[in-house]
Amino acid sequence: MIDWTFTPASLWTLIGVVLILSELALPGVIAVFFGIAALLVGLLLFLDVPIGPPAQILLFGVLGAALLLFARHRLKPWFRGQVETGGSGSEVLPEGTRARAQTDFVRGAGVVSLNGVRWNAESSDPIHAGDPVWLTGRRGLVLHVSAAPPRTPES
Repeated sequence: MIDWTFTPASLWTLIGVVLILSELALPGVIAVFFGIAALLVGLLLFLDVPIGPPAQILLFGVLGAALLLFARHRLKPWFRGQVETGGSGSEVLPEGTRARAQTDFVRGAGVVSLNGVRWNAESSDPIHAGDPVWLTGRRGLVLHVSAAPPRTPES
């Protein structure tokens, strides 16, 4: 017969795995560090380090916060991918990049999703939520988009 009881070590390990996997559904590169902290607490308990429940919770919080503060900026590109930046340090978004409208454009303004990020956008074209759009330019944090794909030299 299988013993389905949880030890504190297995419970912390399960919490760690769930937190790390939750990063796939809610990317923010935060939960993964608390997941690692939970795995470390579980490992210490597995190694029979005597830690009481209040100290486990405190250690989990301190480890999670420390990992978040000191490792997030180093590990974030692994989860989000590398971003090409221009000389000003701003992200390079090539013209013709395809995005998707998240809202209907009202008086030429709306919201688009590009690489999983929501951007404010402007367009002189009529655009509805769900429509594909193409980047034609950028002004600060506002993208300029078009409902028509860019013309290629062959077309």
